[in-house]
Amino acid sequence: MSWYLIETLRPPAHSIVFVDGTEHAWSSVLKIARKDGIDSIVDLVEHVRRTREGLDRNVVGHKGDRRVVMRPVLGYEGDVYGIKTWVAPPDIPVAPERAVAAVNWDVDSLVVRHTFESYMMSSVNPDGFGATRDPGQFLRKVAQFDALNELMEVCMNNGARTHFQGRLTVLHDDSHLMAWRGLARSNAGPDGAEVRGMFHDVTDTEEPQLAPLTAFRLGDHEGGPATVLVAYRTNGADEVADVPVLVYWISKRPSYIAESAVDHNHSDTPGSLIRPEDYGEFLRAREVLKAGQDELEIPITAELLGPDGGWVKVRFTLRRYPGAVGSLLHIGRFHRIDGI
Repeated sequence: MSWYLIETLRPPAHSIVFVDGTEHAWSSVLKIARKDGIDSIVDLVEHVRRTREGLDRNVVGHKGDRRVVMRPVLGYEGDVYGIKTWVAPPDIPVAPERAVAAVNWDVDSLVVRHTFESYMMSSVNPDGFGATRDPGQFLRKVAQFDALNELMEVCMNNGARTHFQGRLTVLHDDSHLMAWRGLARSNAGPDGAEVRGMFHDVTDTEEPQLAPLTAFRLGDHEGGPATVLVAYRTNGADEVADVPVLVYWISKRPSYIAESAVDHNHSDTPGSLIRPEDYGEFLRAREVLKAGQDELEIPITAELLGPDGGWVKVRFTLRRYPGAVGSLLHIGRFHRIDGI
């Protein structure tokens, strides 16, 4: 029993690119025929691709009955870019599926054309959705994308690279980091002039990665400054200001800071280690850092939750995280200033 992700980016070619959230290297869909005995798998894929509608049926194969559930991943123009496919014996319930969404790159302008489903993979409020984005807008929540250059080579659509798979770390509006996998093919679309792809949320099978930040691991030694990523939780309500949250420890968490805020009912923001009265300090610093100066550091004083439920006064310096996500994600370094 498995969830397969089948790409149909450049028909008549079809291939398996993920099985249960684990990447596969463009494997033949005939693997499903061999493993599950479904000789009609190619016909089923073609049916969904042509009709653009899902299906849920029992199939008699040479390894017994199998339930096949297919859910198309539609591009902005309505074409099927991929098919999420569940295969299992009929008596086994369908497992939860992972989020997958389509994206299309205009080769001439590099404008990104994506879907509402793509937008909502990292958002809590649908109001900001737009079907087209420039690369900077589209990648503004990406905290790490080691294979970005390879994707851009595919987007040139000049034959140098014809397909792409890569790992991304993405910041969700609610302040948690996600592990995504991206894939794309060039020479796609009716006239072969498009680059089509998908993003797949595999956070349940992979840890979000922030390897380039090893240079900031300056707080590992006892008594040195702590280093943490600060994001701004958005709840989608216009009348409520965004809330700063410590989302990822770069250094070791200092012993004078609580491991979790969930057990302490100190505010209406579960999970925030920052004293609510100090939110404004972080939000004012964020406004200054939006200017985009990567080397600029903003000093602030705030109080963080201690392990005993009390508040610990610290001195922060905040700077932008490298890249486009720097408007949404900051590197914070701090030390205690109210005693040891």
